[in-house]
Amino acid sequence: MKQFLKLVEIQSLVASALPLLLGYLWTLNEYHQFNGMNAVMFALVAFALQMGVNVWNNLQDYRSAKSEEWKQGVNNIVGAAGYTQKQVWVVLLSLVAFAGVIGLWLVTRTGWPLLVMGLIGFLVAYWYAGTPLPLSRTPFGELASGLTMGYLIFLAAVYVNVAPLLNWTLVWHAMLASAIAWFAIADIMLANNIGDYEEDLAEGRHTLVAHLGKPRALKLFGYVYAAGYLVLLVAVVLNILPWPALLALISIPVVYKNVQRFQADPQKKNFPLAIKNVVAISVTLGIGLIIALFV
Repeated sequence: MKQFLKLVEIQSLVASALPLLLGYLWTLNEYHQFNGMNAVMFALVAFALQMGVNVWNNLQDYRSAKSEEWKQGVNNIVGAAGYTQKQVWVVLLSLVAFAGVIGLWLVTRTGWPLLVMGLIGFLVAYWYAGTPLPLSRTPFGELASGLTMGYLIFLAAVYVNVAPLLNWTLVWHAMLASAIAWFAIADIMLANNIGDYEEDLAEGRHTLVAHLGKPRALKLFGYVYAAGYLVLLVAVVLNILPWPALLALISIPVVYKNVQRFQADPQKKNFPLAIKNVVAISVTLGIGLIIALFV
């Protein structure tokens, strides 16, 4: 079980769970609607797809590894745990099938826009690691992960509760309302790529960090959080987020401290600091949205 949880990278589910919860809370604030069955089923779809992406990424890294040492090392769970590719494929296809079946069932309860969102999610998930030029090995990996795990999940979480309502106002407002969260999620991948910088160069992966260089990437790591807080303020001023959402600003000292710690020692062991930042930002924003329901 321990090896399986590493294969699906269970700890990364926070990147799906938090935008989901924020999407549900924003829906209650903005539209005063909530469909419990749709919300639970969509959460299961999002978690299954997230784990499937992680398994797919681990499998592709294993198959494309240039050195046998890396393939069998601690940085790839497929080789380290002694999994066969067939076993990994069974896990992957099971997760995809589950997400697909429940997702299509949800489409029948909501409408075709959810199908479009799902297809975009599947396309990005496949492209992330499965093409001759995977997104995870390009400068666009951070943007792809932030937009899909942060914004797209948030938007779909809103839609399954308010369907068939969907217009450009909802799409635009959801983007601003979720920006601080998906910026922080993008920083998770940036932190991961910073920690893997030397290894990625050796494996021929031209990530954003490889293009910027490690010093500039470390500065960008901090700037992304700052941009997220700025968009939060804009969303409150435009009345897209209720004023109690400003409670998220109390996470600034925690985020700032973690950014400094990571910038001082940008090793893979400190990668969890980026996850802690997402949790700090999302939890404080979530509490603010809960308070807004009662004021």
